[in-house]
Amino acid sequence: MPLNLPVLKLNPRLDGGAVWRWWRDGLLAWLPAGVRRWLAGSSRRLIVALSDGDCTLLREEAGQARELARLDRASPDWSAVAERYKSEKPRQLVLRFPAGQALIRTLSLPLAAEKNPRQVAGFEMDRLTPFAAGQVFYDTAVLERQPEQRRLKVELTALPRAGVEPVLAQLRQRGLQPDALDVTGGRPGLNLLPPEQRVRRDHWGRRFRSTVIAVALLLVAAAAILPIWQQRQLVIGAMSKANRLQPAANQALTLREQLDRSLETSRMLAKKKQTSPPRVNLLRELTVLLPDDTWLERMQIRGDNLQIVGQSAKASALVGIVEASKLLNGAGFMSPVTIDPRFGKERFSLSARIAGEP
Repeated sequence: MPLNLPVLKLNPRLDGGAVWRWWRDGLLAWLPAGVRRWLAGSSRRLIVALSDGDCTLLREEAGQARELARLDRASPDWSAVAERYKSEKPRQLVLRFPAGQALIRTLSLPLAAEKNPRQVAGFEMDRLTPFAAGQVFYDTAVLERQPEQRRLKVELTALPRAGVEPVLAQLRQRGLQPDALDVTGGRPGLNLLPPEQRVRRDHWGRRFRSTVIAVALLLVAAAAILPIWQQRQLVIGAMSKANRLQPAANQALTLREQLDRSLETSRMLAKKKQTSPPRVNLLRELTVLLPDDTWLERMQIRGDNLQIVGQSAKASALVGIVEASKLLNGAGFMSPVTIDPRFGKERFSLSARIAGEP
């Protein structure tokens, strides 16, 4: 079954984490919806939202917030918050202050600060704000990259520690440690707590789900890769077998060509034999045609050419005599006729083309 994975549009600044998340999300999308929800775990957050007049306890889940309780701002019942935390079992506990109590400022930083704008803002805090870095809880959010100007547009959000520390202390007395500190209407993912104070909750259920996710990803990846690997092995095996058989195939081809040439030669000889008269017939024909005062010293056949050498009382008449044969034509002397002084005969060399059986 083919996998329909989302298309990844790469950009020059795409990091390894983004690639991993794309690959993980694409493989998980192949799993049933119920399994995906279980693996994702709870997204519930318990929010303690403070305002000038009261303290509201909110449950946020799947982007929807619901009010659970409203406490007196002057003397909140933090024990009730602790009980609610135990019953809700949220993924995060968030402490939220009004945006009016925060200092929110847009900064222009060097583009090189993109990897850690929070740290750079901390170094420049006393120059950019009325506070030193140790006097505020703060965080940054990148608003815009400006590569042509080599600048980075960043939003800085800072809360004076003087107003936050007492609330954190009261929560900690009830065994509550917020995972995040933000402001009403703040940027998504904003967390003003310093990194060393951000709680990393490591429940066994989350570890178990992480293990299951890893196993599921491996199984899905194996299901996707195995057919490709099997096809590759088949191709490699076929190529290896073809390479082993190649010498034998070449030898067979050579033998086939030799056999074809032999058969062609045999056919030509058979055809020639059918169309050319046997030598005995030619010899009989010459015996009949040549006069008694003529004898042959040598007879030679090359292809369809007959050559005879001998002596005759009247050699000049032999051309006409040979031409009268139905087996021969194109008769002619190969050299001038001479007189043999020993026998007083005319010595001749004559050739003719073998025409075939009559």
